Amino acid sequence: MSDATIAVKPKGDIYEGIAFQFCKVATVALICQRFTLPIAAGLCCLFYVLAFANGKRETRCVLKYPLLVGAFYGLVAAGSIFLLLRR
Repeated sequence: MSDATIAVKPKGDIYEGIAFQFCKVATVALICQRFTLPIAAGLCCLFYVLAFANGKRETRCVLKYPLLVGAFYGLVAAGSIFLLLRR
């Protein structure tokens, strides 16, 4: 078998993968309700900082660098907590 062989996923598997990502988001939203954004953004920040601290220097995220992604979502978490507590 050649190394150049590329496995093509069936469309059903691709759609199920996308659906599973939304399932995870919906589950967190169901549990956390209005605190979903600050909790998810805060955990995102934490885990990207941990990834960087453990040697990860690039990510699949659009922002590419773990510390940049962590900083962005840290600001999102702080801003959303501020808006929730301001009410």
